[in-house]
Amino acid sequence: MRTPLQAHRVRGTAVLESLIAMPIVLLLGFGVLQWALLFHARAALDHALLEAARAGSVAQAMPVRIDAGLARGLMPYWAHPGNAGSPAAAMAQAQVRLAFGRSAGWIFWQQLSPTRESFADWGEPALNAAGLPILDQIVIPNDNLQWYGQRKPKQSVPEPRHRDAVGKQSLQTLNDANLLKLELRYGVPMTVPLIGRFAVWVMRIVDGCDSAQALRLGALDMGMPQQQANPRQWACPMYLAPDESGKVVPRWPIRTSATIRMQTPALLGGHTPSRMQTPIYGGSLGAGVVDAADGFRSIGYRQPSGSGAAGNRAGASGPSVGADAAGNRGDQSVAGSQPEGGQPEQSQSGQSGQSGQSGQQATTGQSEVGQNGVSQGNVGSSSFPDRVQIGGDRSFSVPGICS
Repeated sequence: MRTPLQAHRVRGTAVLESLIAMPIVLLLGFGVLQWALLFHARAALDHALLEAARAGSVAQAMPVRIDAGLARGLMPYWAHPGNAGSPAAAMAQAQVRLAFGRSAGWIFWQQLSPTRESFADWGEPALNAAGLPILDQIVIPNDNLQWYGQRKPKQSVPEPRHRDAVGKQSLQTLNDANLLKLELRYGVPMTVPLIGRFAVWVMRIVDGCDSAQALRLGALDMGMPQQQANPRQWACPMYLAPDESGKVVPRWPIRTSATIRMQTPALLGGHTPSRMQTPIYGGSLGAGVVDAADGFRSIGYRQPSGSGAAGNRAGASGPSVGADAAGNRGDQSVAGSQPEGGQPEQSQSGQSGQSGQSGQQATTGQSEVGQNGVSQGNVGSSSFPDRVQIGGDRSFSVPGICS
């Protein structure tokens, strides 16, 4: 049985335990709330940058149209009950806020591609309404991309990339040069009390914006963060950028990118970056530093060697029909086909060839054929004079080439 003295000694332990646990619970709760707001901001910024890329893709990648698309994309993120009004008024407010954010340093966007090297490889004079060249305007052609194989860069690397010519300066194919790539950097306000300022303080030291120093929260030692090996210097102006009222607001830098295919010819201008000025450059090889032009190596397609029936045998499923040079029937392999006699038809090679010569085949699936054939469903003009090889798994007749 507990005595009155013992009951008096344990009477305040619950309050003391609550006081000890409450700061930790509050920090965890505030942290979860703040990161949820950051993820919401990231989704909104992805949408805004995609709107900017769409606006640029239909307007020759002009910066003023990209700015307008970015402002339109940021309108839902910036909207609140106090600025409700007409769409035109909301758009005007968004453009004003975007201009202020860029001047204050917490909004920054740049074009990653096409670059000046892309225009050096693939650029052509723009055409006016009459089809005459405009010599002072250089664009990357965007029309008839299904015949892109007919266009060649001014200088190309020794080896193509999957049969596509690659420009020597940009290391891009024509399809690569027709991709508009944008990057957006945005400082998201850290509005949750305590945790926002603490996170910004840590990251400013990690990114080399401030010298390392210890932080104490009352009697609690918060430690001393260390600077990372590769600090993000671009993030420093965003951490403590001011808002419209001039008040310094702790911010968390977010960087996102968007890629979209151009719907109009990209126009060379003063905003067009150089390939070496962009943090991410290269062609279809992806992000990071790529090999120099003289050391560029692409992965070519496999063209099996051999002649006769063994070298011209279809290697994939799907119906295939071939014809030799004399127009006679060559190899044929039809899965599940039944001849008139009711017996399954066997694959035969070179039945009408006299010296092991087999027919050339046009396949609809992925197949491997001999020297005069094609690979992965591509039809070569050497095998079919009325066709032009354009890559992919389809072949198109050239207008006017067939009688």
